[in-house]
Amino acid sequence: MAMASLSNTDNFSIWLKKKLVDLNTDDEVFSPYILGILESDDSEEEKREALFGILSEITENDISDICNEIIKNWLKTAEENSKEEEKTVEKIDVEQKLAKLLEESKVQSVQVTSKISKEKQKLKDAILAQYAEVSDGDDGVEEESEDLSSAGYVKNMNAEVVARAEREKREKEKEEAYKKKEKDKEDRAKQKSKDDERKEKEKKRTQKGERRR
Repeated sequence: MAMASLSNTDNFSIWLKKKLVDLNTDDEVFSPYILGILESDDSEEEKREALFGILSEITENDISDICNEIIKNWLKTAEENSKEEEKTVEKIDVEQKLAKLLEESKVQSVQVTSKISKEKQKLKDAILAQYAEVSDGDDGVEEESEDLSSAGYVKNMNAEVVARAEREKREKEKEEAYKKKEKDKEDRAKQKSKDDERKEKEKKRTQKGERRR
């Protein structure tokens, strides 16, 4: 049951660590390097080349097959993530349309209420103009009518407060999602920089070894 709550990327990370453990290597060391390569903006061929270099330090057997298996699983994970993002965007779009319709409905309701209030005020003014004196009983009726009107106004205000809170919540969630996306992008850039530096060091080491020969 716990696995169902994990993201596709988390599931891939778990699979990758198990794969590395099966290869009798330190998954805590190599797993971040491999994920950094896969999440980079490099082409598939460049990723495959970098993976091959790391795997050659881990094992000498079936390196190409292991590399293909990792790439295949990562591409499947990326595809699943893409589908989920599309569903999320579609859901947000529907929610925004519903919120807009709700807002328009409330505006129309307020306009109708305002018009009715004006008509009631005109009628009340006409009655007061016709009858200079109003009995205590009539005052009581008017007070009761005003109380009912006030109750309706409070109800409308409460609905507006709830709707505003929902809008602010959605805006906050969108902002947090954007910040996370930017942070992930920055982390991938840093990881790519580390990978490039590692490649350069490996290249220099290889060249130095060739010169010694």
